[in-house]
Amino acid sequence: MDMHAQRFLWHENCEELHNPHIYVMQALTFGISCAPCIAHFVRDVNAEQYKQTSPRAVEAIQKHHYVDDFIDSVDTEEEALELALQVKAIHDQAGFNIRNWASNSSAVLRQLPGESVEDQTPKDLSNAEKILGLFWDPTNDVFKFICRFSKMRRDILQCSLVPTKREVLQVLMSIFDPLGFVAHYTIGLKILLQDVWRSAINWDDPLPGPLYNKWCQWKTLLPAITSITIPRCYSQLLKDFECNQIHTFVDAGEYAYAAICYLRVKNKNEVNTIIVAAKSKVAPLKPVSIPRLELQAAVTGVRLANNVMKALQVPIHARFWWSDSKTVLKWLRMDPRNFKQYVMHRVGEVLEATNATDWNWVPSKLNPADLATKFSRQQSSDIWLHGPKFLSFNQTDWPKCDDLGPVEHTELRHFTFHITKGETTQPLIDADRFSSWRRLYLTMAMVILFVEKLKSKIKKEQIPTGVCDKIIHRAKSALIKEAQQSEYRQEVINLKCGKSIESDSKLISLNVYLSDEGILRSRGRAESLRTGDSIILPTNNSITALIVRHYHERNHHQFHEAALNSIREQYYIPRLRVLYRKIRRSCQRCKNDGAKPNTQQMAPLPAARLASFERPFTYVGIDFFGPIHVSIGRRREKRWGVIFTCLSVRAVHLEVAHSLDVSSCIMCILNFVARRGKPREIYTDNGTNFKAAEKALRTNANGIEKLNINCEGVVWRFNPPGAPHMGGAWERLIRSVKSVLNAICPSYKFTDETLKSALCEVELTVNSRPLTFVSLDSADDDALTPNHLLLGSTDGHKSVFNEASNLRQQWHKTKDFANKFWQRWLQEYTPIIQRRAKWFSKRASVAIGDVVVVVDETLPRNYWPKGIIVDVVKAKDEQVRRVTIKTQKGLMQRPATKVAVLDVTGNT
Repeated sequence: MDMHAQRFLWHENCEELHNPHIYVMQALTFGISCAPCIAHFVRDVNAEQYKQTSPRAVEAIQKHHYVDDFIDSVDTEEEALELALQVKAIHDQAGFNIRNWASNSSAVLRQLPGESVEDQTPKDLSNAEKILGLFWDPTNDVFKFICRFSKMRRDILQCSLVPTKREVLQVLMSIFDPLGFVAHYTIGLKILLQDVWRSAINWDDPLPGPLYNKWCQWKTLLPAITSITIPRCYSQLLKDFECNQIHTFVDAGEYAYAAICYLRVKNKNEVNTIIVAAKSKVAPLKPVSIPRLELQAAVTGVRLANNVMKALQVPIHARFWWSDSKTVLKWLRMDPRNFKQYVMHRVGEVLEATNATDWNWVPSKLNPADLATKFSRQQSSDIWLHGPKFLSFNQTDWPKCDDLGPVEHTELRHFTFHITKGETTQPLIDADRFSSWRRLYLTMAMVILFVEKLKSKIKKEQIPTGVCDKIIHRAKSALIKEAQQSEYRQEVINLKCGKSIESDSKLISLNVYLSDEGILRSRGRAESLRTGDSIILPTNNSITALIVRHYHERNHHQFHEAALNSIREQYYIPRLRVLYRKIRRSCQRCKNDGAKPNTQQMAPLPAARLASFERPFTYVGIDFFGPIHVSIGRRREKRWGVIFTCLSVRAVHLEVAHSLDVSSCIMCILNFVARRGKPREIYTDNGTNFKAAEKALRTNANGIEKLNINCEGVVWRFNPPGAPHMGGAWERLIRSVKSVLNAICPSYKFTDETLKSALCEVELTVNSRPLTFVSLDSADDDALTPNHLLLGSTDGHKSVFNEASNLRQQWHKTKDFANKFWQRWLQEYTPIIQRRAKWFSKRASVAIGDVVVVVDETLPRNYWPKGIIVDVVKAKDEQVRRVTIKTQKGLMQRPATKVAVLDVTGNT
């Protein structure tokens, strides 16, 4: 159905317009655009069907067919006959009749069906076959050049006629040489044609005298062209080779540049070299330097060698490129980015396909490419066809050149630093990278010092050795002018030109002028005191911010009004107070000094404070207080009181400790346990005696029998360091104990015996305090006190039972009394302690990674330790109550109320 793509509608008169004749081409018509594509496609599709049975023939059809011509080569006559028969058979299957066979073997032609040797012998052109434009002599198996200019209107080659520009071009284009076998001859005619083009004559004008003389000289080379024969076979050594190499020679002259490729085949001690392809081009009409033309020849040689590598069907073991230009060889060993664009791009192309070590130097006399770069009368072509003689030598005898000479500096790229004085200039120093005004102007001073050293060295003057006050003053002035240029550029330009500033300028009311140093100043009313003229600085500038920060730090972050006054004495800065507050907010020192702990909402009461119907001192808090001085004979010694607080009923038990060591602590605890019973939980701070006591009691419970009291099962809970508010249940009672003790004996002159007696009296008094509201109504019960549960009454004198009571029923009454106490405790006391006295609202909790300062009342604020929070402990209400902080001295635990988060974000 594809033939309908060539359907024609035919009509002879107007009556047949609506009913034309339909014609369809049943054969492919050559001449239309799609004909070659269709022909190749049909040929390849037909051959693909026989890929399994005849792979060599299919490859020959698909790769060695040129439209309707088939050209291939094999090693033996048997292979040639078999290949020809297979190709013919495959084409016959599609209706293609291949004929007119030509071969350098008469035996092969005789065995082809329907062909004879006589039919294959050409009747003209000296027994040469024309194959794709080239003439091939099958008898000698060589390529020839038969120059027959049959289409010329005049015989300008034989007669003494002066050719025209058109005729010279016809002669050149009539010599078909796609592989450049005679490029060393045709280059003369190309150069002549370029000269003709430069002469600007018309196409049909005869050549001028000098050009006609060159034409006559070139005509003498035609016999040499026709006498050249190039063997179709590269070398007989290819049947059993050891090493195959590609050698490419490049050269350039004033008028042309060229490249030529040779195949070097080596077998044992025998070496053959034959031309493969060559290419020559005339130099551009626009003059180009010889080194650039040599580089262009190298590019042409690389491209030519790559094309040869793709076309050859023999393995290549090495590639070499030869040039007589030491400049080009030197360029190829340098970084292409160091050259100008012309050289850089071409060197880059060469190095992309080759290595610099592949390029070698050859003398100009031994470079065959030199023959195709100039107009020559040389008749011999031996070096052109077979290459220089040194290729037949060993590689050690090839030409070498270790010294390539100096580099051609004219092609090197020159890097210049260009400074333009315009409206947009880049600052020399980026002030945003500095945090100190002093460091900024000292850095600028070092830059100025460096420039002065260079100037002094050029002028051969004394070189300055260091930064002096004069250079520092210049540095400050330069920075101030840079700050003014950032916002008041137009005002500065107007004042430099002697003009007034614009009426809409921000400085219109300041009576501004330029000082001798070029600094913008505000002229005050005190004309006699020129030093009172303030330097104008923009508000939103990094240099201005550094100056304000400098005055802030110079006043030790204090006396802010004094700092503002110092700034106003020298500078005029709009909205100075706003800028100063911004500096204070961004000052890390001020942020650290102003950091305060963020107290969280008061935590819920622990279970120990609400443990009802439990034995007194089941949950107990312990702490030491004192010291208290006692008289022992004529000396005075220290004693400490130990308070045991029941966390539920708020009862106290007091003991006397003779020291703060662990032994005294343990004895006091054991005395308490013997008299009040073993507690379930103990709460203390992180005192070393408590830590050691806890460890000793736990060790005793695990098997050590030095102590008689069993403390197994007791849970000891330690409050974090620096958290006295977490022990407020006993800290407040210590104050009460001290108050009562001071009332008993204001002078505190005790002996051990009287101190013990006094503490017992204090214990009774403190436990007699009411826990609830004291009603004055006689009908109400007495206020609830800790002694109600400990002694049965407030003062311990009232009997719980009557004497006439039945002793067997006393335990029932005791139980009823305890139940009544706990009922009143729940109804009257519990609602009181549930109320929050402070820290009412929730705050943002600290988090892991926060930089904090730890509050330590024993140290000045500047010595408070700083660290990073690495762990937090949250309570049941999801509020952070305890944190672990990593400091320079290690890890420490503190309550969240004792840490202040530092703002270490960037300056705003």
